[in-house]
Amino acid sequence: MAENKLRQYDLLVTSIHAVVLEPNKWDGLLRRIGEAVSATSGGFYLRDKATGKPLQWHSFGHSEAVIASYADKYLQIDPWTAIIDRTPVGEWICEHQHFDDRFVAQNEFFQHYMLPNGLRRVIGARAFDDGHNEAIIGFQRGLDAAPFNEGEAELLKRLSPHIELACRLSTEFSRLRMQAAVARQALDRLAAPLWVVDGEGRVLFANHAAEIGGLPGICVRQGRLVADAPNIHARLASLLQQASARQAQGGALALERTDGGRLTVLVAPLPADSPLAADSQRPLVLLMAHDPSVSEAQPLDVLAALYGLSPAECRLAALLLEGCTPSEAAERLQVQVSTVRTQLKSMFWKTGTHRQGELMKLLSGALLLKV
Repeated sequence: MAENKLRQYDLLVTSIHAVVLEPNKWDGLLRRIGEAVSATSGGFYLRDKATGKPLQWHSFGHSEAVIASYADKYLQIDPWTAIIDRTPVGEWICEHQHFDDRFVAQNEFFQHYMLPNGLRRVIGARAFDDGHNEAIIGFQRGLDAAPFNEGEAELLKRLSPHIELACRLSTEFSRLRMQAAVARQALDRLAAPLWVVDGEGRVLFANHAAEIGGLPGICVRQGRLVADAPNIHARLASLLQQASARQAQGGALALERTDGGRLTVLVAPLPADSPLAADSQRPLVLLMAHDPSVSEAQPLDVLAALYGLSPAECRLAALLLEGCTPSEAAERLQVQVSTVRTQLKSMFWKTGTHRQGELMKLLSGALLLKV
């Protein structure tokens, strides 16, 4: 690859990687790739494979009316898309390889959509497919333009692995952001104060109850949880380090209320794959206050919010917290014991625990229950 082409390729790869963290740059990325292959327009869309409905669109060189007409009507009869659907991810297809002038003259899609909008030449590919969603990308040229050539197809092929990775990471980040948002909304509904902090006590998340109430003798100072009393501060620091260590362990901190009562603060590991830790992707620590004098029933969706447990895992957790054995839980759930044991292993991994007793202690504390 010539030096100027290599420089162009490096700049395009950098732009592709940038869209992972800044999805609003997709339109600009498409334009830069399109310019590299002398395209006058281009489009990218992610769609649900089960329904075929587009989930997001990005484009350049097309008016909103043209995009709307394609999405509403012509996507369903696009013969090029039908061919792309049958090709492997990353394999670029040119329209002239399948549609000659005679086909174009007789085809509804070309006659009613492409040609009236000044479009004739197309090159495109399936950029991504994770089994649930797939991304289609394509570039176009005008009526009198030459077909896309082998050199242009080769450049796009070289870019394909980077585009696929960007699609995969963007999809996963979007899922994690949505999951974290749902988790935070659920936790804001809790009456109990709750914080997510790192091992040094830096606050990354505080629910509404924590922001307006807090804890007696503990406050947030310069972004960190600190205790006024030296002995309480030392105990808090020790628990945070313990809960964020490689072999993480939870614990509890007892606090005196101003009225003479006592509060218990659960200090529990929050694994890196928890929805609330998704932005940091490192082990964090959950602190939740529990007032033993207050009886408060908490919904099981708190478990999903805190640890990313699935609905089936939450149902299993509820039965185990009632005192059911794995066999009894399997019978009540009408599943095999092996299924329950598989779910238990998943719950151990998600919560950073290793034994059923340890898991129950953690979950009961998260739900503000006693075991």
